[in-house]
Amino acid sequence: MAGDTKGNEEVVLEDDQQSDLRTLAELLCFEEVPPKWTQDFDSLHSIGKFSPLFMPSFNEVETECMEVFEKMKMETKKILGNFDGQISLSVDILRCESYFDPSCCGDYLCLSAHFIDENWELKKWVLQFSSISVSVSGPSDDSLHKYEDWGILTTLEDWGIENKISALTLKNDNCNNELVEFVKRRIQENNVKLFRVYCCGEMISVMVQDAFDKIEDIVHKVRQVYTFNIDYPFWFLKLADLQIAVKSCSTKDVIGSNDVPSPEEWKKVEGVCKILENIDEVSEALFYTTPLTPNVYLYHLHWVPKILAKASIDSDSFNRIVVEDMSKKFDKYWDDMFLLLAISAALDPRLKMRYIEFLFSKVKDRNGNSQVAVVLGAIHKLFDEYVVRFPLQDYQQFIHLNDHSKEKSDLDCYLEQPVLCNSKDFNALAWWRIVGIEYPTLSRMARDFLAIPVSLASQIEAYYTVPKPADDHLVWLKPDLMNALMCTRSWV
Repeated sequence: MAGDTKGNEEVVLEDDQQSDLRTLAELLCFEEVPPKWTQDFDSLHSIGKFSPLFMPSFNEVETECMEVFEKMKMETKKILGNFDGQISLSVDILRCESYFDPSCCGDYLCLSAHFIDENWELKKWVLQFSSISVSVSGPSDDSLHKYEDWGILTTLEDWGIENKISALTLKNDNCNNELVEFVKRRIQENNVKLFRVYCCGEMISVMVQDAFDKIEDIVHKVRQVYTFNIDYPFWFLKLADLQIAVKSCSTKDVIGSNDVPSPEEWKKVEGVCKILENIDEVSEALFYTTPLTPNVYLYHLHWVPKILAKASIDSDSFNRIVVEDMSKKFDKYWDDMFLLLAISAALDPRLKMRYIEFLFSKVKDRNGNSQVAVVLGAIHKLFDEYVVRFPLQDYQQFIHLNDHSKEKSDLDCYLEQPVLCNSKDFNALAWWRIVGIEYPTLSRMARDFLAIPVSLASQIEAYYTVPKPADDHLVWLKPDLMNALMCTRSWV
């Protein structure tokens, strides 16, 4: 009897240990718990979820995490496989610069899938997170091998979504342009069209950094009379420091020193700050929108040329040069992205084509009517493709023809309806979820377009002036486990 009791206690203890191990693995996979905590008794038990003697080896934890990952991957793969819409991709390059572990230093690729599910909820799921090498050289014959080594196409094939990709969002540099062409060639072999999307957050950060660069020498002098906060790599913090310095220090008399700004230099800093203050207001309105869908970009970005034009008129010659260079960068982005942003705006019931018409009514040096016609033609062409690809079922067709004139499509009926009044709490995804049955084909098109990420980051991360940092709690892990945790945390 005593032996049986002891045996039962051992079984119970083993079951408890296994249960604790699974709980720990799920915490690591689903929550932001640092993996190193698992090797520190006090940190581990501060969570308050485990039996008193629980202290697993890291190999046990790793094995359990991989089991959780594989199980979740099967479920996630099934969801994406059954998904009947288009999926957008984003490729973000993160960087780790660890002083404590040089082996972790380097660049990391984060490949994410963006889509709107059947409940009209926007999803961003990481499909691959891996260490890569990034070349700063120009195009070469080795590019194909490099991108194959990155494993993006292998990942898409593994997930079974290579025929569902509609857009690819990256930063705007030569390396990424090569990558787009590489993916395009492979994707379009399956007759899939691919939108190339430039990151809006990066574009604005580059504009701002260019302005800062022009006053870099003066900023060095400003630091002699004003102590900046910790130099975090967010441009709005640098702007805030300079604004305070201008207000508190520009009127102080400093005699006998060439290391402080002159009155003319303070004026240059003040002029740059006024320009960037207005850009900051646009950025805040844009990147703190929830959910951040592409229909809102055109409305907010159209203020940028007005800000720069006014600054050019009001400024001295130095700041006009600053504005001119910022304008060149913005105009390039606007030309490259306008059609995508305009189509997305037209799918916002508060804007529709009326907003596009309004924009071009304010432009005097272009043929506004022809530009409006280009946008409308592109929308109709896309819609016609959806009609062919996704024919309505008999009952849907019956309802549709009885609800609308036989001569009018979903798109025509939608565009003819008056625009909605703007509302602070308006949510385009919620609106389309409600009216989807009324516009069965157009709502499918809207679901695909509104999932396209126009910025790789939102909120504070959109203000980075350097590559976003990789999670230093994860990059020291083995590649498979690092990838597993990045993926599962995004799937939950």
